[in-house]
Amino acid sequence: MSLRNLYKGLKIIETIQNYSLSGIFNIEENTRKSSSRYYYQEESFWKSVMQNPEKFWGKEIDLYNFVVSEWVARVPGLYWTEQSQNIRTNVDSHITFKSREYTEFNPPGKSKKVLGGIGTLLLPTTEQGTVLMSVSSSSNASTGVPILVFSEVLSQLKIKQGNTVNIKKARWQPMDIQWVQHFGSMKDIPRGYLVIDDPNKIEVFQSDLPVIYHPFSIMEYENADTKLYDFVYVRADSKAEDIDLKIEKFFEYYRKKDDRNGEYLLNPNVKKPIFEARYMTPLDLQKPSEKAKLKLLYERVKGQHFNNVAIDLLVNDLPKFYQSSRSIITLAENVGINPAILNEDSATTMSAQLISLCIEKEKVELLVDRMLFDYPQIFK
Repeated sequence: MSLRNLYKGLKIIETIQNYSLSGIFNIEENTRKSSSRYYYQEESFWKSVMQNPEKFWGKEIDLYNFVVSEWVARVPGLYWTEQSQNIRTNVDSHITFKSREYTEFNPPGKSKKVLGGIGTLLLPTTEQGTVLMSVSSSSNASTGVPILVFSEVLSQLKIKQGNTVNIKKARWQPMDIQWVQHFGSMKDIPRGYLVIDDPNKIEVFQSDLPVIYHPFSIMEYENADTKLYDFVYVRADSKAEDIDLKIEKFFEYYRKKDDRNGEYLLNPNVKKPIFEARYMTPLDLQKPSEKAKLKLLYERVKGQHFNNVAIDLLVNDLPKFYQSSRSIITLAENVGINPAILNEDSATTMSAQLISLCIEKEKVELLVDRMLFDYPQIFK
């Protein structure tokens, strides 16, 4: 057991929850009156947005020479955070097979990749005809920027995967309820999209370029008579021949490899499923018959990843980095715990108090996220 495993367990639970939950945001009117900002790479866009998310709502954005994908990142923008970069560090130690064309990671290695921002979803068109896509300067859907394209734009310009486009004066807006429910949440990463509601906001000037995307799921599997949970993904090239069949064969092979007896929990292609999963759409998780099973699933994942050993690790490691009462108080404030309810004492004693309060108030995930942000080396 390590703190990295604790972090993975918390993110697995969050991913399952966010497959069915919803949220909503508002735009402040005073953010609308400004000149557009322009970008040539998604990295610079995401880093600008994450520096000050609130100030970007309603801003007009220009993107130049970006490639369209039908697939959208599991958590758009996650790939570009410092935490994700640290999680992806040394992932090559988890390689089980490598050839000229193909690299395979073991389940913990796959999880590190997905926790580090790899992984994509393909979502269906709404009843109103809008569709969520993404654009990337590097032709990589896991790193790209979501765009909400209206039906009249799609019908007039025939926008499809592999198009190269320029986007002009598209507003960066929070996702509405019907879209936000599909995506995980991370502190300081806004769940937004660029709204393409007018054909004049997007120019298509090249077609049929290859796009890289990463269908993912969560695998429940057996190892030494123990049920384990890990993220799984595969790297796919939109120009590869029979790519859907190859994706299906990989997921089937991977769940059976080493006698895992695995089952995939989530389906990444809600529009046209490629492989079988326990929950094929977010609606499957909302059925009354599934809610009790879902509760059991949460408890099972918690039991595997969030147990007394993990708590002991937190209690042992937290004061090694937060070595004063002041730093513990600051940490409490950063995770939404009122520091006034902490009894002033040594860092070791106060850290135990804080962990106990986070468990009670269901803020362990925020605590772990903040620790990863402050001291990423804790989780290596």
